[in-house]
Amino acid sequence: MSSPFPLLRLPGLVLYESHLENMDLDAILKTWKAGKLPNLNFLWLDSLRMTDNGATILGMNSRELNGVVIQTDDGSKKAIINTGVRCIEMSVTPSE
Repeated sequence: MSSPFPLLRLPGLVLYESHLENMDLDAILKTWKAGKLPNLNFLWLDSLRMTDNGATILGMNSRELNGVVIQTDDGSKKAIINTGVRCIEMSVTPSE
């Protein structure tokens, strides 16, 4: 399984003042959901370009996304998404 996000092969990543946009965050979360980032258990991104002006992440604006639980397509992992001003956090736990 190759990932278009090589840095995200790590078990956790914290990134401050990134220039990632909503579409980048959307792609990362969709890639995780597809099972292509199996080692990623924690993600915290502060983004100077994350907006709440209509651009969505997983089909939701950042306020709607806050507190949402997502799951990998195969059901092996779930993660809670928390959002704030210019930031998003994903914490993964094994599915029961």
